[in-house]
Amino acid sequence: MSGSAVGSGNVEIRPAAPRVKAAPAVKVLVALNRIQLRQFFPDGFDGVVENAAVQVCVTDGISVSEWNEVLSRETPTALVSGWSTPALEPRHTAPNGGPIRYVCHLTGSVRPVVSRSCVASGLLVSNWGADAAPRVAEHALLLALAALRNLPAWADFLARPSFTHDEKDCLETRTLFHHPVALHGFGAVARALLPLLAPFGCPVKVFSEGVPAEIFQPFDVTPQRSLIELYRGARLLICCEALTARTAQSVGREELGSLAPGAVFVNVGRGAVVNEVALAEVARARGLRVALDVTAEEPPAPGSPLWEISGLLLSPHIAGPTLDQYASHGRTALKNLNAFVRGHPPANLVDLEKYDRAT
Repeated sequence: MSGSAVGSGNVEIRPAAPRVKAAPAVKVLVALNRIQLRQFFPDGFDGVVENAAVQVCVTDGISVSEWNEVLSRETPTALVSGWSTPALEPRHTAPNGGPIRYVCHLTGSVRPVVSRSCVASGLLVSNWGADAAPRVAEHALLLALAALRNLPAWADFLARPSFTHDEKDCLETRTLFHHPVALHGFGAVARALLPLLAPFGCPVKVFSEGVPAEIFQPFDVTPQRSLIELYRGARLLICCEALTARTAQSVGREELGSLAPGAVFVNVGRGAVVNEVALAEVARARGLRVALDVTAEEPPAPGSPLWEISGLLLSPHIAGPTLDQYASHGRTALKNLNAFVRGHPPANLVDLEKYDRAT
């Protein structure tokens, strides 16, 4: 990613690879901050996109006006975006008379960068698709095991000056082996979780809003007819449901109150699927063990009812790819860029259905 900076003001634009002698078929603009450039593309861009001129826009501190000036001046055909990329105004996209024909998004939801209208009008957009799902499933398993073994209580117990073996009974540890599991949601994460649960011999029941029954047939799961049926009597509930207009706040007092007393509730889906006030109330009343990677507000505000939950296990929305996987997603993006240059469809394209289910 070496090269002299060009441009003006506080915005750094630099060639990321030697200019090709012939006119390139595609002009690629990689717009990320310095940290994400290093994480996703540690080896740089030299020669990695065929017949393309690749430039880097370092987005640290970039203003909206500077960002739009860069796009107007550089006129990229393809944009590589991520968490640090500013929003893309529709006027810069090909369906609206601009130059950008393809947005190669490195991560999950493209909403912060690309508007729904751009996707609807035919802008080509891809993301990491289901590539992150196995890591999210891994984290869901971690939270479930930690809650079952009552990890939040360990520190206080170990702070005792001494303890006997019998006193460990107060930790009320449980095993996952042959433990019934209720899965709320049946997207890529839930499907990636099933083989992780298989060695434990867990019977699995499942419900996902709007998913037809035939989707469940190839899997060793028991579909439920409704959300309340899924939650009723569940002792370990793992929520990995997508956030849509139908699922927002769908987990309320009735669903949570129907869980078994002392049940484990894990959420690696979206925080806004759950009524957090109800979660706090039911957790206190029924002794739920709550383990969350996602919350409606991240991190929860100091006055959030979530902090009232005894033994809350909260991870900072890290269920997605671990840091050692970022470069792999960068390589996937480069494969997509090369496919685009050759006139082939990139993998993991985002349509309106996927756009609406992302957050």
